[in-house]
Amino acid sequence: MSTNVEGGPRRVAPDDWVIQHVAALAGVALELLIRTRLAQTVRRSWVTLRREGFFRITGIATTAIVLGAVAVFFVEQDGEEPLITSLWEALWYSLVTVATVGYGDYTPKTVLGRVIGSVLILVGVAVFSLASATIASIFVAQRIREGRGLEAVKFKGHILVCGWNAHAERILQGIALAQGNERTQVVLINELPEDVATEVMLRLNALDLRYVRGDPASEAVLERAKAQEAKSAIVLADTSHPGALASDERTTLIILALKSMKRELKVSAEALEIESETHLKRAGADDLVVRGEFNGFLLSSSAMAPGVPEVAHQVLALGESELRREPIPPELVGRTFRELFDALRARTGFMTVAVVTEAKGLALDDLLTDNYSLVDNFIKEQFSAAGMEHLRFEEGGVKVTVNPRDDYVVGPSDTAIGIGLTPLAVMS
Repeated sequence: MSTNVEGGPRRVAPDDWVIQHVAALAGVALELLIRTRLAQTVRRSWVTLRREGFFRITGIATTAIVLGAVAVFFVEQDGEEPLITSLWEALWYSLVTVATVGYGDYTPKTVLGRVIGSVLILVGVAVFSLASATIASIFVAQRIREGRGLEAVKFKGHILVCGWNAHAERILQGIALAQGNERTQVVLINELPEDVATEVMLRLNALDLRYVRGDPASEAVLERAKAQEAKSAIVLADTSHPGALASDERTTLIILALKSMKRELKVSAEALEIESETHLKRAGADDLVVRGEFNGFLLSSSAMAPGVPEVAHQVLALGESELRREPIPPELVGRTFRELFDALRARTGFMTVAVVTEAKGLALDDLLTDNYSLVDNFIKEQFSAAGMEHLRFEEGGVKVTVNPRDDYVVGPSDTAIGIGLTPLAVMS
């Protein structure tokens, strides 16, 4: 409802109402399209085609088609019983001639018309050859960029391996052995030379590998690796980076960058020094492995308890048996550990040695009542104003019980850890 000049009410015409709402809906649809990945892809393709001169070639072809159609139309009108009697027919003839299709439904009868048609054929061959070469060069350049690690990956739910050292390839082999029948998507983020990265990817063809070249502590590089879409990350003690920072300090920076991209990302890190463990945990590392942490135990066991290091080596090495995690079947929840041990051992030969309990953390909403009171609302407002939607201890923790008692009751959040055959050993 609106007012006229005199101030009285004026009805909006139905057509105006429809136009206004259609325009509003079109604006919303256009805004959504701009924000989608499809729009980003179209925009990048448009820029690439314009840079390669594709639209200049298209303009030349369009000009040749239009001028050829006009010329053929006027020339053919001077002949006897022309087949091309309208400008639309001439335009169709010119289009199929330049495209080197030549249906033959419209053909010029005059000599000059055929000369123009011959010129259009030559123009079409040249133009479409240039267009095909331009498009092919774009795809080739994209493949080269992917090989050099300069192109953004298109994975989702993948594993990031940040950094590189002498043990990285063994870690990738372990992922390949544990993946089973499905190919695991893995993205390597490091600054290795292109030829070295290519050799690694060729050797580990069991994985669906992609390579992103750059500093894994850079958010721009992590965006190309789609860190916000990843399910987990492994941060290695990087010895390939030429920078002056110590390895554990760089690992800390990488963890902080990963957590800033995706707070709930599961990050496992490798440390060189035991003193770095506290700092890496504070940076957000969910799991931490200190290199050489068990050397003292293994060396002393080799002297005092022969056989222990060999057992540890067989369990931890990438052989037929491995130390791995096994989900507990629903029918065994609420049963004792002894029953769980016997059931898993009888089914797949899996020997349970520990139980992991993933404790649910306490969230702010758990402390508040269902029907918020004034006090509850005040608490939530204060947390929101401070930028803290959740409590510091919301994430919970992991409790590991090694060799539980036989009467230990298996809970719904428990998972079995033990020794079992690798998927490849089971298949063979």
